[in-house]
Amino acid sequence: MKNNNAQVLIKGTWILSVSSLITKILSAFYRVPLQNLVGDRGFYVYQQVYPLYGLCTAVALTGIPMFVSQVLAESSEQSSNNRRYLLIGAIILGILGAVVLKILAFPLVSWMGDSRLAPLIKALSWFYLLAPLEAVYRGIYQADLQMLPTALSQVSEQIVRVVIIIAAAVTLPTEYYQMSTWAHAGSGVGALTALIILVSFKLPQTNAAPAVKPNLINLGKRFITEGLMFSLFGSLLVLFQTIDSFTMYKLLSSNNWTNPQVLKGIYDRGQPLAQLGVVVAISFATAILPQLSRRPVAKQQTIISSTIHVTLTLAASSAVGMAVLMPQINTLLFQNSRQSLTLAIYVLSVVFVAYAMVLNTIMQAQHYRQQNFRELFLVLVLKWAANLWLIPHLGPLGASIATLLASFLLAVLLYYKASRNLQKILIQRGFLKKLVLIMLFLAGFVAVLSMFWRLIEPLTRLTALWEVSLTIVLAVLIVVILSYHWQLLTLDEWNLVPGGSWILKMLGGKHALR
Repeated sequence: MKNNNAQVLIKGTWILSVSSLITKILSAFYRVPLQNLVGDRGFYVYQQVYPLYGLCTAVALTGIPMFVSQVLAESSEQSSNNRRYLLIGAIILGILGAVVLKILAFPLVSWMGDSRLAPLIKALSWFYLLAPLEAVYRGIYQADLQMLPTALSQVSEQIVRVVIIIAAAVTLPTEYYQMSTWAHAGSGVGALTALIILVSFKLPQTNAAPAVKPNLINLGKRFITEGLMFSLFGSLLVLFQTIDSFTMYKLLSSNNWTNPQVLKGIYDRGQPLAQLGVVVAISFATAILPQLSRRPVAKQQTIISSTIHVTLTLAASSAVGMAVLMPQINTLLFQNSRQSLTLAIYVLSVVFVAYAMVLNTIMQAQHYRQQNFRELFLVLVLKWAANLWLIPHLGPLGASIATLLASFLLAVLLYYKASRNLQKILIQRGFLKKLVLIMLFLAGFVAVLSMFWRLIEPLTRLTALWEVSLTIVLAVLIVVILSYHWQLLTLDEWNLVPGGSWILKMLGGKHALR
């Protein structure tokens, strides 16, 4: 019976991981055609309010379902009673969230410096109304190891939302505020679609037991320390983007920067690129780490070490590659190479964000008594202060530097807070030294190749297409060959890398550490 449950759990974890990966890729990629359709000014209008959606969806997709599933799984005899209270609480929370968002719409846009954004925030209130309820339903199914309802609802919700956003952009390409209002209203339609899918499944059976009122205060504390912390660290880039929304446009305008809306829209190009880099780096880790507590203690350290090494290798490779190749990527995806240095610095934060997210997940899986709220709060304060100091002088470049500094500080703070065993993982077998050398070689190679391209042809969207394609292939080959011959990863770690088993088969496997 235990083996059957374990197999169901592992299968369900992978189903959730795949659906989450599809959802995040959709969430990153739709912004490319959106920017192409509405331009940088229209992209600014949409992105300025997006963090309010991003923060809510992070809690609804991860924090609340994880918390609900834990509460129901821990007390099976009271599952029916707890389920009822959780559903009632979700309805109340949704109503409060929607009402508060409508009331605060004008104060929020005043803080952002653009009063015309109020209808966009009000349109999001429908999503706030439904998100807690769909999140609790997901948690109910996950507590019973039914992951399919969550997976189908996640993907369907994102598809419906993206279709409405692109339709709004095609229909109203120059009516930026009206287009963005309809685009954000699509999140409510997506949530309704997800909720319909969730209620169409049969709810798990519960045990009939005398009703005992749960300790609501303890439940609230647990949600803050468990579910909310996981959600916030899972949306680090959105938290940084929230600070940018409330500071950047106002600072650019008050300091007489030309076309502040366009500059903010160009800066926002970096968000989907960074999000994609983080998804690539940690997608497999989100599937492995939740199973950590069910592994023998002797194997946990090996799993943790492999997870951190592979995460950092993927994060550093994607971040450095994108940063050095940014003029071509910027032109290919967003039609021109404006502010490429700004975007390059922005995407470098992927390395530190990915490390901080994985390290926080490990610390939570190991039941650290001290949560990482203080470190997160300090980093957000630093990001805010750095924006206030740097943006007036450097414009969008200052915001990118602030994001990089904040993400680096968070990685350092968590590193020193972690146990000695977690700290040693970075220097095992000279891992960090080898990784830095490989990244320097990668950056130099891509930079020289980019200079060569400019000597033989101008940078256009067409030339950028084949330059990016060819450079990515060559860059991957360089990273793979150097990592293999310098023994950056162990044999088990290579098997965790996408296509790692095939690489070892092709190269022979004799240089991989065992």
